[in-house]
Amino acid sequence: MPIVMNYEAMFGSETDLITDTLMPDILPVTIRESVIARACQKAQKQKRWLLLFIVGTKPCFYKFWGSMVAADKQDIPYLVVNAGQHYDAILTHGVKEFGYEDKIAINLSIRGDLAQKAGELIFKMSWLARYLKKHYPDVTAVPVVLGDTILTTTVPMAWMFSISEKAIHNEAGLRSMYPAVMEDLRKHIPVATFIQKQFDDRWKLLTNEPFPEQYDTYTASAGCEYLFTPLGINKQHLVREGYPEENIFTIGGVVMDALELKMKERTAKSIFSLYPELRASSWIRVDVHRKENLTRRRLTNIVGAITGLVKKKYKVNLIEMNAWKIALEEHNLTKDIMKLKKYKNFLYTPIWSEYAHVIEFLRSRNCSLCLTDSGGLQEELNMIGKPCLTLRFNTDRPETVYEGKGNVLIPPIDKDFIFSAIDYVHSNKKLMAQMSAPKPLYGRSAGKKFIETVLGLMKKKKRAKLFTWAQERLGFWQE
Repeated sequence: MPIVMNYEAMFGSETDLITDTLMPDILPVTIRESVIARACQKAQKQKRWLLLFIVGTKPCFYKFWGSMVAADKQDIPYLVVNAGQHYDAILTHGVKEFGYEDKIAINLSIRGDLAQKAGELIFKMSWLARYLKKHYPDVTAVPVVLGDTILTTTVPMAWMFSISEKAIHNEAGLRSMYPAVMEDLRKHIPVATFIQKQFDDRWKLLTNEPFPEQYDTYTASAGCEYLFTPLGINKQHLVREGYPEENIFTIGGVVMDALELKMKERTAKSIFSLYPELRASSWIRVDVHRKENLTRRRLTNIVGAITGLVKKKYKVNLIEMNAWKIALEEHNLTKDIMKLKKYKNFLYTPIWSEYAHVIEFLRSRNCSLCLTDSGGLQEELNMIGKPCLTLRFNTDRPETVYEGKGNVLIPPIDKDFIFSAIDYVHSNKKLMAQMSAPKPLYGRSAGKKFIETVLGLMKKKKRAKLFTWAQERLGFWQE
């Protein structure tokens, strides 16, 4: 029976109506049936869960590497689901670098802005959930999401709404905080006082940024049954928010496995061969891509500070992130960066496709410190032992400041303030020495710990379900 919409009843007969199909062009989902079949048959035979590692952003490829290596050693069945949101060679080089070519079984091919990507992810992951239930009804497929991306929040939602089962959230509990001294900046306190109090002062929650990552990580955990955190502070956040402590496991930083690998490897071609200018010492590596820092006033302040550094003879290697490039054009600031190209102490490069190249440079004496708004880089620099200056008002890795003491926040409130803070740190030998030897925070073998814990949950059978009703949680009866 056809559906008839009675628009006159809603709007009246005199109303002018404009209709829109709303739906953009959507690319199809691509699956490798033979790869899916082998993994599902393996899960059936072993009576184990089938893990679905959900990748999409550039960091996903190396953050999941340790878990997949550990899964292979434990012979745990898994598939890789690629969101396909990045499809150029630079952003997808991790597929080749970490050996994902034969592991990716599903490509979702999502496109568009955040809203369209979210919608496509929900629709396509719902389809995948039902596809696996239809063809392999006795297999429990469990999505594993990571950190705070758009994938992290939408995949568990799609899975839960489709088949009433939850996912696993790795790198959960990231909550942004700021040092109380941040409030004193209106009083124009000295830069030295501002930085020292970050190490010594109390910290408070401020979880509206980074945007939308803080939203993503909050909502992701609500759709996940088991939560794996990097550190104890992340677990504390989750417990405070009401998540059951027995479902939270602390395993360390998920990026550390890949980082250790790349610290041992030698690249086929050195980054110093690709960019001979970097052979000189004391470069400041700069990368900016957070949405909040690409708003007009913040971006203008950051560009002004970079200009000041270059004119004061600091060597600056600025990485051209895609979002950065678009924002420069939008706010008519591209010309300001292009003017700096005439200086020999300024090097403007595209994103480095190889993770190994990034690690090679960060570990070298040629890199003096990093100016960044990245979350993951704050962790990596903690392990590498390189000063990190974070262009934010708050951070979801506050422990790298007050405990590790290798990171400080530099809020982009004014170009002169940004320059003064960088100049103070760089010229303070005692502070640079302290920040170059931070307390290591994120441990080792997070992938192995993750897989061993998941294997233990699988063995619990009924006690380790992917969704529990209230009466089950309270111990009355099992549905």
